[in-house]
Amino acid sequence: MIQLGHWTGQYRFENEKLNKIRGFEKTFFEVEILTVNDKTFTGRIWDDLATGGTEGVGEILGKIMGDRIDFVKFMPVMNIIVDSKGTIETYNRKHRPIYYTGQFSSDGETVSGTWRFKLGIIWVRMLPSIVLPLRGFWSMTRKK
Repeated sequence: MIQLGHWTGQYRFENEKLNKIRGFEKTFFEVEILTVNDKTFTGRIWDDLATGGTEGVGEILGKIMGDRIDFVKFMPVMNIIVDSKGTIETYNRKHRPIYYTGQFSSDGETVSGTWRFKLGIIWVRMLPSIVLPLRGFWSMTRKK
């Protein structure tokens, strides 16, 4: 079961080329779980900008099913890698939802799993752009 309070974690892309293009092997983040009601929870999330994270304070909405966890991450701004040099452009609009799934360790103190973006279309410089699905790995541990 997810515990109220602070958790720290990291995520990375499954495609190692994207991690190299971004210039970061992994991105660190912090989560604060604010509410837990039966099998659902809410919280806030901050990516570490120094390790390639997205700006702003995001929201997470999730559910627990036994030792499994699912949540969706909503960030307030959108970052896009626009070239093979790792150039990132930031847009003042909400990031596409990021879907996380994982499993708790036996002691409930650590969670690990996968994250993904779904196939989508976004508008960049007034033109529609197809965004291919991406995925990666993540983990987080409860701070004591």
